[in-house]
Amino acid sequence: MSSRLRALRRGAQILFLAVFVLLFAFTAYPLKLPVAPDLFLRADPLLALSTMLSLRQIALPLLWFALPVVVVSLLLGRVFCGWVCPMGTCIDLCERVFRIRGRRPSLAPAWRRVKFYLLVALLLTMALPAVYHTDYELGLPRTVGLSAVYLVDPIALLTRTFALAGLPAAHWLAGVANDSATAVAYSDFASRHPTLLRALAPVQLGFGMVSRPPYLRAQFRFATLSFAIFAGIVALGSLARRFWCRNLCPLGALLGFLGKASPLRLAVSEKCTRCMRCVNECKVGAISEDPHHYSGPECIGCYSCIAVCPERAISLTTGRADSGRADELRLDRRRVLQAAGIGLAAAILPKLEASAKRSQATEGVLKASGAKLIRPPGALPEDEFVTACVRCGECMKVCPTNALQPALVEGGLEALGTPILVPRIGACAQSCNACGQVCPTDALRPFTVEEKAHLYLGTAVIHRSLCIAWAADRQCLVCDEGCPFDAISQRSVDGLGRPVVNDRVCVGCGFCESICPVEPDAAIRVTSAGDRRHWSRPRQQVWREQAEQEDQGGLPYPGL
Repeated sequence: MSSRLRALRRGAQILFLAVFVLLFAFTAYPLKLPVAPDLFLRADPLLALSTMLSLRQIALPLLWFALPVVVVSLLLGRVFCGWVCPMGTCIDLCERVFRIRGRRPSLAPAWRRVKFYLLVALLLTMALPAVYHTDYELGLPRTVGLSAVYLVDPIALLTRTFALAGLPAAHWLAGVANDSATAVAYSDFASRHPTLLRALAPVQLGFGMVSRPPYLRAQFRFATLSFAIFAGIVALGSLARRFWCRNLCPLGALLGFLGKASPLRLAVSEKCTRCMRCVNECKVGAISEDPHHYSGPECIGCYSCIAVCPERAISLTTGRADSGRADELRLDRRRVLQAAGIGLAAAILPKLEASAKRSQATEGVLKASGAKLIRPPGALPEDEFVTACVRCGECMKVCPTNALQPALVEGGLEALGTPILVPRIGACAQSCNACGQVCPTDALRPFTVEEKAHLYLGTAVIHRSLCIAWAADRQCLVCDEGCPFDAISQRSVDGLGRPVVNDRVCVGCGFCESICPVEPDAAIRVTSAGDRRHWSRPRQQVWREQAEQEDQGGLPYPGL
């Protein structure tokens, strides 16, 4: 029975990791998945809690997915960490492949409470009213917290690593393979099995197994940093097995706290000879020096102890009297206060720069804190967006033009890693709405392709000193002919046709900047000016319709 239980647990780990990888691979434009591509992110109770507390609202798309994990944790304990979590499985595989074995397990008792202190700090940042602003549709004051969960949540961290580091690496390897003799073998296989390859096309596209044009090859900022963070987590296994899971993971701390209510327990009978094999085998150091006692919040339900016990002395039970499970957390009050102080600083410091800019913003809302802070379509108002976004990288991964990139300094510290549109890399494709479909927290609200005509991201501005038509008096129709929303037209100035932007029609898709022939900087550039995310969609649509009516009436464009 014990060996079957361990085999079942390992099979579950591989199965859930395979599902995670397949969902990631199939998250490619166009989306054709029957299930949510961000299933694991939506099922993360910590992300759900963070989103709802920070935004002060119920997020049903997250609640319904996360609730089963909460119920299972209440009934069975922290089994998500031992059976389901793809981060834990990746750590187990890496430790086995690279033969990483904890050399100093004595560090574990001193460190294992860190994850609970970290959870306290995160909860404080969620609950603290970091931003005060007015809801413009209702005219009521509203507070928004600050979520820093994206830094340490295991599901968001692993997804970000796959998207920003794994995908570009896969594309690079695919390019090398296509330039070598393997391309011949691939072509031969493709000629013999065309139906199979068509069925696997989304997976091939997602992982770069087929050749792509250069402008479709994923290249992201933060790729090296994302990989370095994951590599560091794996390397910590040299101190103790699953060092991240046992000591640092805040999701594990939350599930461990919920698991205190579980009636399922481990019991050690009198047949125990104190061989200590269970203590040495425990992945997270949950068993104390006395094999009869273990920590309930630490146990991840892997049941390796049952499998390795030579006397079959360990069994599962629901009786409290027969079990040595201890559920006390025994957190140090001073450390809790220190964690609260860290959470307070994390909530305040990123907002200092934003608050200065918000005080100067029209209508009292921080719409954008930098000219290059151009958000994807469907994005929430800026203060809510940086709170809801978990920096998972799914929207960047699914973008067909690679135009979405992690923000660096464009929006300050609070916007670090959030998606921004970089038009010089690629435009927001007119027929694509994939980013709104894969966002797990609705920081990017779903939208239709038709709505993109009135979702204002920014405005294009022509730099006349660089423009071929304005500066060199030569005809150039590239931006005019390429604009998908007819926001650019040729107007006669000094007897010559010059491109002019109608800033009430331009939505800031960036197509004009991406195709402008002027190098290295385009002569027409999109900025966040004109961003109207704080308006409702019907209001933006009315604005667009009025602009079209004025344009048809022959009214002059601004600036002429």
